[in-house]
Amino acid sequence: MRTMKDNQDQWRGFDLRRRKEKIMRAFRLEEVTEADEVPVIAATPTYFAFGSNDKPSDYFSNPASMVRYQEQSCQKHLADVRDDFVPYFMPWFGTGIMAAAFGCPYRLECPPGEDPGILAGCVAEVTDVARLKPPDPGSSPPMRRVLDCIEAALRSSDLPVGLTDMNSPLSTLGQMCGATNLYTWMYSEPQAVHDLMDMVTEALISWVRVQKELIGEPDGYSNGLQGVWSPNGGVWLSDDDLVLIGPDLYEEFVVPRYSKIFTAFGGGHLHFCGDGSHQASNINAIAGLTAVNNSPMYNLEAFTRLAARLRPGLVVELQDVAPIDAGYYARLFPCLGRLRGVMVATFVEDLVGMSEEGASVPVCWKSRDHANDLVLGARSAARAFLGTRAGGSGGAA
Repeated sequence: MRTMKDNQDQWRGFDLRRRKEKIMRAFRLEEVTEADEVPVIAATPTYFAFGSNDKPSDYFSNPASMVRYQEQSCQKHLADVRDDFVPYFMPWFGTGIMAAAFGCPYRLECPPGEDPGILAGCVAEVTDVARLKPPDPGSSPPMRRVLDCIEAALRSSDLPVGLTDMNSPLSTLGQMCGATNLYTWMYSEPQAVHDLMDMVTEALISWVRVQKELIGEPDGYSNGLQGVWSPNGGVWLSDDDLVLIGPDLYEEFVVPRYSKIFTAFGGGHLHFCGDGSHQASNINAIAGLTAVNNSPMYNLEAFTRLAARLRPGLVVELQDVAPIDAGYYARLFPCLGRLRGVMVATFVEDLVGMSEEGASVPVCWKSRDHANDLVLGARSAARAFLGTRAGGSGGAA
């Protein structure tokens, strides 16, 4: 089987070296003196079905179909979009693999335009915690589906292979217990929640390890983390529930576990949507964290607070559903106050875009055309930002 060392510099005739060098510059926190030095990734319909109008009917039931679709999508993207996307295969089955492996009812077959997901929780009472057992990736049906897709890609495709979705322990427990139960138990049954967090954390570390060993992907590196090639960080956590709880609870229940995960894999990326500014000190305290992947969703005030509080050394990946207005980045970059260590990493879907209210709304566009508009808009915004900084201080961003 192939390892991550294959296809490093090119894929099907497309030279990837400049794209990767730009991403590495961002992770090295090098000064930005030209707009084109900011990595801009505008991924057109990729792995998930949400917002897509052309997923095959057997996409989630036939590994060969998923592999073939992603190969074709990557090839079309590289041919038509002038961004910094680095292609890889994503074994995608929604955000509920870990919760399903612990026993949550799970929907695999779904209507067009929808992704597999959790149907209900599996921990209704605190006493249910005692009966939970860590899942075995080799025998757990949802995990086995992921491994089947990884094996199919390794066997038949020339795409580098990445990890499946890594819903965080906090968000996974939200699926397993329900948000009301989980956050109530943090006050009334804290030891039970600590036990749950430990169990899910250890299970996730084991799950990532199984995938990385199968792929041949080393720690400290990943072929793809939520659409982004990663030269600095071997795992990512999708932690949208971060915005739902206060910093004291997050510090107690979450920070030590995420530090353990990121440290285990040579660093990693933390994703969340919305306003996470109240968690900035906790984010800064997570050991091994290399990148913050945030979807600001047009909340410029909250994003300004977050950016001002993040510790130096963290890469910031801007990842929203594609904004309808390409001028979004001209508003967003000044909130950061810098371009060093900044990446744009948006998803451009066929049928869904982001309004100026931060909502997902129906659209009618050609995704690759709009992706090019966003790339131009982001680079124009970077150029304007650099011009402002040069005029004001003469320094690089």
